[in-house]
Amino acid sequence: MIIISEAWRIFRRNLDIKFNGLEIFSGSDEEICRKIIDSCYNHEKRYFQISPFKNSNYAEFYARDFGWCCESLINLGYKKEVLRTLDYAMRIYKKNTGITVAISPDDKPFNFPDVYSPDSVAYMFRSIRIAKNKELVRKYAEFLNNEAKRFREICIDDSGNINKEHFSGMRDYAIVIGSCYDMIMACMLDDEISKINKFMRREIIKNPFKKLNLKHNLMSNFWNGRYFYDYKDIVCGHNNIYPYFLSIVKDEKMIRSSLKAIKEAKLDDPLPLKYAPKNDRSRFTWQNIFVSSWEKDTSWTMLGIAYIDVLSKINSKEAGKHLEHYKRLIEKYGFVEVYDALKPYHSAFYVSETRMLWAAMYLDLKRIHLKTRVKRDNTKN
Repeated sequence: MIIISEAWRIFRRNLDIKFNGLEIFSGSDEEICRKIIDSCYNHEKRYFQISPFKNSNYAEFYARDFGWCCESLINLGYKKEVLRTLDYAMRIYKKNTGITVAISPDDKPFNFPDVYSPDSVAYMFRSIRIAKNKELVRKYAEFLNNEAKRFREICIDDSGNINKEHFSGMRDYAIVIGSCYDMIMACMLDDEISKINKFMRREIIKNPFKKLNLKHNLMSNFWNGRYFYDYKDIVCGHNNIYPYFLSIVKDEKMIRSSLKAIKEAKLDDPLPLKYAPKNDRSRFTWQNIFVSSWEKDTSWTMLGIAYIDVLSKINSKEAGKHLEHYKRLIEKYGFVEVYDALKPYHSAFYVSETRMLWAAMYLDLKRIHLKTRVKRDNTKN
């Protein structure tokens, strides 16, 4: 029933936009992004939604999306709101079935598709670690221990490899069995548990992966010498950004190799970043019929910002060009969820959201990039 009500709400917005046009804030890119962030905070329930309170596609909490934005929101001055958001989500998750992809506007947790979501679990741990609040960790320690144990039982086999199953992930319409992305999420959760324990100065969360070499298995099973893969002849954007964006892999030669493969596959053209090239062999869930090219030949902005962040470490000039391109698009359309040929994606049933909380990632990355550029210019002088 939750999925049906979600679909109906999104379809109603689609009809409204067909008649009235997109909702776009005015101002500079930075003013627009600030307006979007502020409009995404639900003051009544005190948590960050992924898009604004009314007439939006994602007027609710999403674990992975909040995980992408959490650190940027804190850097931008929203620490209090971040802590309230985490307490809201964890309270509901603990009361119900555990950590899921999202929590509906009427406070009901759900997964989409209706299978276990490793990345939602890993990103909740990451957000809690980034928030650095000992009281929050102590309050939900027992629940977090149970969630870590459940992740291990559902996702990881005895040899420390991802189980050959279909799980929910960021490319949620794609069906990939035992995916590279899911293995990346397992590695992240392993790291985040260790970091939380270090912050707390004791083993408050037992790490069920302690005796497993997950990173070794990620490399041995999914790295072909040039890029991370699900199918050896196909390079996918998310598989080759998140190991570096999440600091799971820090080898600069591997970063350069993955980024080179991404460029050769033109996943950054006309805007970073696409999930996969046209020869992608992924199967898709039945819901894909309503948005046929949704996660195929389209550019996703949260993935694009993560790509630019990784790129900035090795090619600041090129990263700056991409940020400038985003600036022009933000001032024209807002912070768009997904682009198709440099315009907000739409189908007969769906119109892309233009006010995503992901705007925090752009604003924070732009701040860091400008600060780095000034420092570099001062060094030259």
